[in-house]
Amino acid sequence: MKRVVLLVLVALAFPAAAAAAPGPVTWCGNDEVTENRVPDLDQASADQVRFVYVIPADGVDRFAAVASGIATDAAWIDGWWRAQDPTRTPRFDRYPFPGCTTSFGALDIGFVRLPNPASTYVVPNGTALRLDTDLVGRFPPGQKTIVYYDGRTFDADVCGETDYLSDDFGGDFGIAYVYLDSGCDVGSPGSGATAEVAAHELVHNLGAVPDEAPHECDTSASHACDSTTDLMYPFIAPDTTLDSVLLDVGHDDYYAHAGDWWDVRNSDWLTHLPQQPFSLALAGEGTVSAIAGTTELPCESGCDALQLDDGESVSVTAIPALGWKFAAWSGGCTGAAPDCTVSVGGPTSIRATFVRAPLRVTVAVRGRGRVRSTPPALDCSRTCKATFTSHAVRLAAAPARGWRFAGWSGACTGKGRCTVTATATVRARFQRRQ
Repeated sequence: MKRVVLLVLVALAFPAAAAAAPGPVTWCGNDEVTENRVPDLDQASADQVRFVYVIPADGVDRFAAVASGIATDAAWIDGWWRAQDPTRTPRFDRYPFPGCTTSFGALDIGFVRLPNPASTYVVPNGTALRLDTDLVGRFPPGQKTIVYYDGRTFDADVCGETDYLSDDFGGDFGIAYVYLDSGCDVGSPGSGATAEVAAHELVHNLGAVPDEAPHECDTSASHACDSTTDLMYPFIAPDTTLDSVLLDVGHDDYYAHAGDWWDVRNSDWLTHLPQQPFSLALAGEGTVSAIAGTTELPCESGCDALQLDDGESVSVTAIPALGWKFAAWSGGCTGAAPDCTVSVGGPTSIRATFVRAPLRVTVAVRGRGRVRSTPPALDCSRTCKATFTSHAVRLAAAPARGWRFAGWSGACTGKGRCTVTATATVRARFQRRQ
């Protein structure tokens, strides 16, 4: 991780370029929450990019007015990125809002009101640092966060910034800022420029532009200066949009390059396209642990058509319930071993079959009396054995006339009823009454 202060996107007068805006998105939520909404709509990985609207303590809350614009920005970044690289797109955090029918209407947008007034953050070359300080611990380590800060800043021509090139970390180190109330005049979210600023700062935080890049700017660290149409060029033109720029012109600096330095295309926060449906079914009684990378999938009791990254490796483990045993896999996994690993290179279905485990019970009687079982299979006055298909067997001791039951030993103890749940030997002792 490389710390860089003031990775900025500064407004400069370039000729305006034609925009190809996506259709406006209507956000499906109606609440303001700080915490990540669960469950996540995308189950492929816990490493996700979340948008959060942030205002100072004395700021005017415009969340309801800008949420749909932020969702439109996310849709714009997604569509633009897929056009640049059909095999990748940022893994934006989305939530299954009831009745939501659009992909980015489901964007999980957070809200934070800071503890300090707006004047606290009007600091020369220090707005992001002050924001970082007040946001410490707010965001989980697997989350990259694009903060739309709706408050004044000191540098009027700074549209956005981040304090870190952080290819491996989220949380406190994974925050990128878009400034809505600067002199940069990026307009309202959803109008075009904010999506470009957000994408620029996100790519910075994903690790661009590394020092080894051949076209890193001499006078603007971590920017690319080989073309004014590169996303990571340090200036933004009036009326520009993402459709005016390219993701690493020539693919020789920070994305899909052939060098041995960090390539943002390999980021854990990018979805590998096309995503593939993954299903897991269970027969019999048991559960399955399914892990994709480091993410535990919600498949304990089965799952249907989870969208996983193309080529994702999924490790599954079958865990039988009491009185059952794992019999076999079918579909994408085969064999009778309880562990299996499968690569999701297309639609993938797995079935885990559990069968009742045979429960073998041996009873030895000492003295005069009988031991009977439920389910009925044992009626024993000496030594006997039986195999059951139930998950539990209850044993009851009945002494003969003139005798009393003295107690169990082996798999059971005491003088009450004995319940056996695994293959075992039980001894029953009877004594003559005095």
